Amino acid sequence: MINLHGRLPVRGQFIDEQELIFLKRANLDMFWSRESGTVKGIVYDLKDIIKRSSWRGRSIPLSLMSPWEIGDAVGMGIALLMLEKSIESGRNSANYKQFDTVRKFRSTASNVYSSTAEASKDPRVLKSLKGAVLHTHGGSMQSIFMERFALGMKIRMPQEKVRNLPLLGNVVSHVLKVMEAEWLAPGTSRKRKREISMCAGYLAVTYVYGLRGNEGFWVDGDRLRGGIDLGRNATEDSLPHVVVSLLGRFKGEDGDRMHVFALAAESGSGIKTRVLLERVVEIHEKERKEECPAFCDEEGFLLTEKFVEEEFLHPILESMQASGWGNGTVPKGLVVRSLYRCFRSLRRGANITATNNGVKETTINFVHRWDKYETKRGRQPGFDMIQHYADGINTRPLQICYSSSV
Repeated sequence: MINLHGRLPVRGQFIDEQELIFLKRANLDMFWSRESGTVKGIVYDLKDIIKRSSWRGRSIPLSLMSPWEIGDAVGMGIALLMLEKSIESGRNSANYKQFDTVRKFRSTASNVYSSTAEASKDPRVLKSLKGAVLHTHGGSMQSIFMERFALGMKIRMPQEKVRNLPLLGNVVSHVLKVMEAEWLAPGTSRKRKREISMCAGYLAVTYVYGLRGNEGFWVDGDRLRGGIDLGRNATEDSLPHVVVSLLGRFKGEDGDRMHVFALAAESGSGIKTRVLLERVVEIHEKERKEECPAFCDEEGFLLTEKFVEEEFLHPILESMQASGWGNGTVPKGLVVRSLYRCFRSLRRGANITATNNGVKETTINFVHRWDKYETKRGRQPGFDMIQHYADGINTRPLQICYSSSV
C-alpha cells in the first residue's frame, strides 16, 4: 500500500480492505504461475543450498533479497485493477469477466508507456538478417512480476467460451427463402425491399465463400457493378459464376488491397448468389451510388452485422425454432441471439457443408487462406478489376468448387 499510494491502509475502510485482498490474490497468482511440483523442487533445492553452505561455513551464494524501492515499478497497480474488474458480471457469466477481457488493461498500460519520452528514445533493436527490425520494449508491464501474475491469473480463472453454432446450407437457404417471400409480397414497401436485398446479398456472399461476418461487408459497390456480367455463362473451364471484389485494409498487409473472387451463380444449397447480387447492383444504379460499399443504407453508409441479425437472421431463426422446422434443426432451448452470429456461424456452417459434400480439405484450406494467397498478387485500388479477374484464372476452379458445394 505504501508503494502504491504512499500511505498505510486504513483499517475498516472498504476500499482499502478490498485492495488488501486483491494484493494477496495478486501475490498468490504470481506464486502459482508455476506447477506445484516445480515450486516444491525449487524450495527443496533452496533449502539444500542453504544447508550445504552453512555446513562449510560459507556465505550463502544467493542474490540479496533487499526491500523494493518505494513506488510501483512492477505493475502491481494494473494487476489490482485487473483483479477488481474480473469479479464483475461478464457476458458469458454473471459471476466474473473472462481473463481475455481484463488482460486488456495490461495492453493499454503498455501502449501508454510506448508513447512516453523514455520509451520512444530507446535506440536498442533486434535486427534480422533480412533487415526486419524488432524494438525492445520495457516498462512495468513487462516485469517478471507482471508476467508471472498474468500467467497465474489465467491458469486460475475458468474460461467459459460461447462458440457460435454453425448455420448449415439448408438453414441459410431457408432464411433467404423467407426473406424472398417477404420481398415478393405485394404489401412490402420499397424501403423494406431495399433492406431485404442488401441483407440477402450480404448473407449469400458471406456464407457461399465462407467469410467472417466483417469480411462480407468489404464487397466494393463500384467493382461489383463493373464486373456483374463476368461469368454469366458457363464455359469449358468453369460453371456460371459471379465476380465479387473485396476492398479494404487487410491485417498483415501494407495499404489497401483488392481481392477478387468467383462465386458459383447458385450454391449446392440452392442459394442464388447471382440473382441476389444483381438486385444489389440494380439498387446502386437506380440510386447512382459511387465509391461506397456494396451493402449500404440509402445514405451510402455500411450496414452492420447487428442490423442484419436483428432485422432478419435472428427473428427468422427463432420462428424456425418455434415451429420445429427441419425436425428441430434449430433446437428448442438454445438462445438463438447468443449462439448464432454472422461473425462465425456462416463460415463454420459453410465449412461443415462443404466437408459433408466431399470437398477436399486442400480446397477448403485454400479458400480460407485467401487473404494470405491474395496478398502475393493483391492489387492497389487503382488497378483494373477485370485485369485482376483474368490474373486469377488458375485459382477460379477451386473457388467455384467450394462455393458451388455449400
